[in-house]
Amino acid sequence: MKKTIWVILAALSTLLILTGCSSNSSEHKSSASSKAELVKSSSSKKKHSEKKKESSSEKESSSSSLSSEVSSSSSTQSSGDGEGYVITPEAMRGTWYSKDENGMRKLVISDHEITFISPDGETNHAILYKRTNDIPSDVSESERQSKEEWKSAGNIGTNGISMRGWYQQQGGGEHFFTHEEEINGQKVPLVLYGFGANDLTDYVYYPSEDLANQQSDTKYDDINYKF
Repeated sequence: MKKTIWVILAALSTLLILTGCSSNSSEHKSSASSKAELVKSSSSKKKHSEKKKESSSEKESSSSSLSSEVSSSSSTQSSGDGEGYVITPEAMRGTWYSKDENGMRKLVISDHEITFISPDGETNHAILYKRTNDIPSDVSESERQSKEEWKSAGNIGTNGISMRGWYQQQGGGEHFFTHEEEINGQKVPLVLYGFGANDLTDYVYYPSEDLANQQSDTKYDDINYKF
C-alpha cells in the first residue's frame, strides 16, 4: 500500500515538473517573440525615419537647385550692357496707320516693343532696352546682327520715346510722340514719328485706316514737319 502511494506521489511530482517546464518554455518563447517584434518595430521606425530624412534631403537639394537656376537666370537677364526695358507711354500703345503716296504704313506699339510694317509688307521689329554701359568700339559683325532688334531707348518727357541702334555710334535716332488733333469735330489721338537729329515729324499715324486715308494730305499747323 505504501509503495503504491509513493508511486502515485512520484508520478504527480514528475507531472508538476513537466508542466512547469512547459510553462517556462512558453513564457520564454512569448518573451522572445515580443522582443523580436519590438526589434522589428524599432527597425521599421528607423528605416522610415531614414527614408523621411532622405526625402527631406532630396527636397532641400531640389529646392536649392531650383533657386540656383532662378538666380542664374536673373543674373543672365540683368547682365550685359543693358538693364531692363524702356516702357512706352500708355497712350502710345496700339496699332496706328499712316498713308502717303507709297501706300499704307502700319505701326504697332506695345509696352516695350515697336514694329514697323511698310506699304510693301516689310516688317522691322524693335525691342526697347535701357543701355547702362558705353558702346564698345570692337563689336563683331555677328554680335551686331544678334542684337539687330535691340534698341537703346529713353523716354522723352511723359509722352515720347527715342531710340537708336544698340551699337549705333553715329547718326540720328528715331523718335515718337503722342499728339492730339481735332478731326471732324472730335479729338483724335495721333502718334508722330520722325528720324534724324531733330524732333521734326516724318509721318503722322492715325488710330484707324479710314482716318489715315481721309487725312493723308492734311497738314496741321501745330506739327513741325520735315517736308
